[in-house]
Amino acid sequence: MVPLARALEGAGHEVAFATADRFCRRVIEPAGFATFAAGLSPLVVEDRTRELPQVAALAEDDTWRLGAYMFAHVSPPQKVADLIGVIEAWQPRVVIHDTIDFAAPLAAAASGLPWAGLSFGALQPSVFWDLSGQLLDPLWRVHGLAPEPAGGVFRYLYLDICPPSFQTLDDGPIAVRYGMRPVAFDTTGGAALPPWFTSLPELPLVYVTMGTIFNDTPGVFEAVVGGLGGQPINVIVTVGLDRDPAELGPLPTNVHAERWIPQSLVFDACDAVVCHAGSGTTLQALSFGLPMLVLPHGANQFWNAERCVSLGVGRMLRPDEIDGARVRAEVDRLLLGPSFRLAAAEIEREIEQMPPPASAVHLVETLAHDRQPISSRFP
Repeated sequence: MVPLARALEGAGHEVAFATADRFCRRVIEPAGFATFAAGLSPLVVEDRTRELPQVAALAEDDTWRLGAYMFAHVSPPQKVADLIGVIEAWQPRVVIHDTIDFAAPLAAAASGLPWAGLSFGALQPSVFWDLSGQLLDPLWRVHGLAPEPAGGVFRYLYLDICPPSFQTLDDGPIAVRYGMRPVAFDTTGGAALPPWFTSLPELPLVYVTMGTIFNDTPGVFEAVVGGLGGQPINVIVTVGLDRDPAELGPLPTNVHAERWIPQSLVFDACDAVVCHAGSGTTLQALSFGLPMLVLPHGANQFWNAERCVSLGVGRMLRPDEIDGARVRAEVDRLLLGPSFRLAAAEIEREIEQMPPPASAVHLVETLAHDRQPISSRFP
């Protein structure tokens, strides 16, 4: 969302973010935006969701229904109240929200404002939207509003950062979508590569991350380091701000571990990525034309991983398949097989042709002015 926010600021508009307090302090404020604390931490939301008897009855791999309960049932009540307060205090003219932030459309509707949904990757399947709508209906009625299909997410404007070839074929409840190039936001202030980076030997570079939610999954980093350690490659591992690289123990000489490094800076010199198939990392790697070994563990990661395999841009190991030997074999396959790099380069070119975030500014301005759904015939 930050690239669009910067484009709006560049056009003379004032922008603020409303999100969980931890993200305000650690991510948004360092980027220079005004912030309002709103809603529960995602970790709290997940813990409360897993306590629900309806969720306990779900199959272990039913991540879409789990997500619906998290984002459409547990998270919205508190955040709707917080957002209505923010809107009353700050007086915005339009609300832009992550497409699974279901509190935003309701708070905007209750405040008489239009809203726009911004995707973070491929669209969720219809089972997610159907259940989410059902779970949200009572909350809309509590606020004296008629329930909206899919929680109202797609009523006015849907901005989609997913490249068309990676997108699901199921458009679900979307009437009109506008493409917007995924642009990385991962550098603030003095963020830079560590000093040792320029001293790396001239060998293929493999970057390893498990994101910020599944980065504490036992044994994953250890298996990757064990498989790639001692090989004729450079390996950079980022464990996340909430972990200490020292937890990995003594590292092979070709492996370097840090809490965090801006991915966009690493990807410029990268040859392959080992990751969790989170949407942000996956789309960013594809925007650099990089093949991936994906190790999905939850949420929409399995779908992203299977899409990477079907498009020929990567290989996948499921949680019960991850060990050092398999990781080493799959990374060797990515580095030695040109087809993966060629397929990733095709999507890189597709992303380059998508409209930049600045192209969406006129859409948002029109929405704020007209307060009507953007027409599919919009020039």
